[in-house]
Amino acid sequence: MKKSEYIKLLKSFGLITGIIFIIYSCRGTNEKKIQTEIDHIAAKWVPDHRVGICNVKLKSGENGAVILTGETTNLAAKNEIIKTLNNQSKTLIDSIIFLPDTIRNKKYMGLVTLSVINLRKEPDHASELVSQARLGTPVLILKNINSWVLIQTPDNYISWTEESCINAMSRMEMAVWKKASRIIYQENTGWLYDSTSDNSGIVGDLVGGSIMEKIGELNHYVIIVLPDGRKGFVEMKKVLDFDRWKSTVPCTEESICGVAITYLGLPYLWGGSSAKAVDCSGFVQSVYFMNGLILARDASLQALHGNKVDIDDGYGHLRKGDLLFFGSKENGIAHVTHVAIYLGNKEYINSSGRVMINSLDPAQINYSSHRMNSLLAAKRIIGVENDMGIVPVIKHPWY
Repeated sequence: MKKSEYIKLLKSFGLITGIIFIIYSCRGTNEKKIQTEIDHIAAKWVPDHRVGICNVKLKSGENGAVILTGETTNLAAKNEIIKTLNNQSKTLIDSIIFLPDTIRNKKYMGLVTLSVINLRKEPDHASELVSQARLGTPVLILKNINSWVLIQTPDNYISWTEESCINAMSRMEMAVWKKASRIIYQENTGWLYDSTSDNSGIVGDLVGGSIMEKIGELNHYVIIVLPDGRKGFVEMKKVLDFDRWKSTVPCTEESICGVAITYLGLPYLWGGSSAKAVDCSGFVQSVYFMNGLILARDASLQALHGNKVDIDDGYGHLRKGDLLFFGSKENGIAHVTHVAIYLGNKEYINSSGRVMINSLDPAQINYSSHRMNSLLAAKRIIGVENDMGIVPVIKHPWY
């Protein structure tokens, strides 16, 4: 080949390479732009991944096709993403998985089988403990990985737990459970016995709010069956009929404070939300649940709900049962990190090291300057209606 022909060939090759590079650069830029649109839609519908999932990614297919992959718990988000991309692409392939996948997994609901189960951020025993769930709590099973299940609890919180902690059920099986005769345990802690004798053995432990199916009575005991099939006896005086309880349980200033006081001295546990150990928001959530209300899980989520109480000019507007929120402000934006229940008389109860009572009055011995310097806001929960973050148990469809 002559030198002039070789140079001409190189120039042609360079031109072709440049054109290909420009095409792929444009395609890459366009994909990035569309992915940004997808992310904006996801953030609009699922702004907090603690209570929702929307992880959708864009891939290029053959002949200019656009492939959507990923998963979401929000159908509205999926529909908007598809509608937006349908207007921009000739061929759209929807491979987004809507969780729970009720087509592949018929048993996508379940009940907690132990007194308290640990809920973690990732499917690993070394992962952060983010919350807990009590015996008999109904859950959605979003997906499985090895021996772990990703679940959503009635407060919408999403986390991982061991598969053995949940009794998976179909929609029909869950409907049967909801119609069954159920009882709710009223004491903070207790035991499930294997007989009614004085020297009976133990089947398992119980915590306040445990929900169990009743199958009979014997002497002064209720015969119950757990979600995993174990049977036992629980003292009749320590339980209430669940359907009657959820219909009549009072949520008053006095009842909230009365339950809160029974937690005094419990140790603090990050992620704890039972009468064994609690973090600040788990304590608040547990107290309100025993009074028939389901609140959001974390303090920063709880702060989004309820009616604001003015504390700018003092504490005269506060009422018993109101929630006090603490944290910091940065550029005018509040970052809530702690929550407490107001008891009246300028006192509040909270889980901080242990469940204790502190005062808003600097003249009192139980005054905490650290807490007062971080007080941000107050919210009223009692009497609030039509708030998605404050749901009466009787109105929650899972119960």
